[in-house]
Amino acid sequence: MQHSPITMHSSLQRYFALRIKNLFNYLHDFELTGAEGPLHDFRVELKRLKSIIKFLKTIYSKDKFKKTAFLLDSVFQHAGEIREYQLLLQWLNGHKLTHLIQNYFPEEKIKKMIFRFHQHSSSYESDLKEVIERCSKFIHTTNKILPEQYVIELNAKIDKMLHKRLTSDDWHELRKLIKQWIYATNWISEEEDTNQGSQFSFYNKLQESIGHWHDLQVIKETIFQKQIHLSAEIDIQKDLSKAMEKLNHAIRYRETHINEMIAKAMAVA
Repeated sequence: MQHSPITMHSSLQRYFALRIKNLFNYLHDFELTGAEGPLHDFRVELKRLKSIIKFLKTIYSKDKFKKTAFLLDSVFQHAGEIREYQLLLQWLNGHKLTHLIQNYFPEEKIKKMIFRFHQHSSSYESDLKEVIERCSKFIHTTNKILPEQYVIELNAKIDKMLHKRLTSDDWHELRKLIKQWIYATNWISEEEDTNQGSQFSFYNKLQESIGHWHDLQVIKETIFQKQIHLSAEIDIQKDLSKAMEKLNHAIRYRETHINEMIAKAMAVA
């Protein structure tokens, strides 16, 4: 009696399949509710898919992924614009800066942004399906040893960067490297097995701290670009002064914390 061969899926293939499932689930949830949670989860899944494409570019010709990257970046950018505005409003509301909200960052804008996203959601879905179709053949022909080598290479790059005299200008690049490493570790083992160990914990906490710092920098830059300082209204100037004080204090705190984390880790290494 002959037995049919059993197809063993690699960790990368299982990871890719889960991304596909989650992507469309979160997109559908966001279409139904317009809520912050599904949008955040959708963007995380896009980042994970982008990380796979970045890896595939190191193996195969980059030209094969030009359209794929373009389609994915377009969806990611539009979702990101909504996410950034949501974070801005959360911060402004959290500090009760109502005059800035009413005059420069109205709540109505987020509703319009979400409405426009909904209008294009079927197009985004088609683009994502094309991205997945283009990537699938490479995912299923990639030797499982290659993700393992990639993780080792990323780890070496992170370690080399951490041993340099880093400035805050380098942090965003460091965070991207760490995020890529975190994603890639799940291509070589099951996710529950990966999220263990002091190195994973340190890298994850470091990239989260850098992420919070970067969000504050984006908020500060967004407020600055509005040239609010030109307003003659006293209430607006009071809000602006309070915003800058809060932002500068929070940014300095984050910078101190990040520098301490790096210095402590290097002292142990």
